[in-house]
Amino acid sequence: MEALNKTSLIKQSKDQQHTANTMVDSMNVDGGEPSKDAPANANENCVGPSSAGAGKASACEGCPNQGACSAGAFNSPEAIAKAESETQALQSCLSNVSHVVLVLSGKGGVGKSTVAAQLCHTLASQGYAVGLLDVDLCGPSAPRMVMGNAFAGQTIHKSGDGSWTPVYSRDNIAVMSISFLLQDANQAVVWRGPRKNSLIQQFLTQVDWTGETDGLDYLIVDTPPGTSDEHISTVQYLQKASAVSGAVVVTTPEEVSLADVRKELNFCQKTKVPVLGIVENMSAFSTQMNELKFIHPTSREDVTEQMIKTLQDKCPEVLQCGIASELFGRGGGALAMANAYNAPFWGRLPLDPNLLQACEKGEAFVQEKPKSQAAVALQEFANRLVKTLPVAMDKQ
Repeated sequence: MEALNKTSLIKQSKDQQHTANTMVDSMNVDGGEPSKDAPANANENCVGPSSAGAGKASACEGCPNQGACSAGAFNSPEAIAKAESETQALQSCLSNVSHVVLVLSGKGGVGKSTVAAQLCHTLASQGYAVGLLDVDLCGPSAPRMVMGNAFAGQTIHKSGDGSWTPVYSRDNIAVMSISFLLQDANQAVVWRGPRKNSLIQQFLTQVDWTGETDGLDYLIVDTPPGTSDEHISTVQYLQKASAVSGAVVVTTPEEVSLADVRKELNFCQKTKVPVLGIVENMSAFSTQMNELKFIHPTSREDVTEQMIKTLQDKCPEVLQCGIASELFGRGGGALAMANAYNAPFWGRLPLDPNLLQACEKGEAFVQEKPKSQAAVALQEFANRLVKTLPVAMDKQ
């Protein structure tokens, strides 16, 4: 295999940008059935470029595609053949992937990448073949959480048939991310929608997930916050291949987060993406007493050593206790939200400093701290996923 030229990979052709511009816009604010072939830059209530009213309906007024729709540009034999070719490429690329699971949240900073990465680790520790596709193009943090510092310097290779080979953190975890295409890890990705859409299309049509496991049991897709270009593109490309198994939605306990996550659940309803489960991340700060730092109330000096010694002498059993503090307020909002949207509530993942360290190092937390509350929760999440989306025995 030859190493891909990173500059050429992220250079988008006019043809790819045109393809990206014909992505489906599912966001029908009136709640009607979304058009299957509306361009991504179409008006909200687009009737679809292949419909009889294309370019003529009242919803078409002011749309940048109105002229093209009126002229039948999307109904030409060439356009139809191109759309069919795209669908075939999507189906071929994902033919050896059993389940594709999106990790979503309307709010940034709630821990989507943490949940996505640790789901990959946990499933892999159970023997499943797992892939992580990072479509957070402007903030690709998932590769570090799976590979640790080893992600730096990794690159994508191209095989003889033109397909991309993902980076493997171990035999049964494959990773694909824009971070492997950048010359500098600190380089900002300042792209408009069409360019983002085009790279996502490449990820979904040109990556060979075969590896040594003959495909994947689960492909976990880590997404950015919100409900914009990356989400619309990813969902609609996957739906063309009938490959969306469902979504795991992540929130934190406070109402500021819940308000945005409700919009994500609404997005799932409109795009007909099944919600597999809702996770309340950072539900409470959780650690062991002997891992705390003690500060003197007046001098503000670190008195941890003296306090630990006193506890060892006077009350050693206290040092074996776990402690918890609900930093974001008392939970319950995520469960109520799940009930309101008739979605499964998977449970709460505590804020554990050891979990944060595991993510920094790219380690499987369920193997590093198997008895911790966070590890037990992650095991439960993985078990729920496997129960909802089982893999045939001959696929394992």
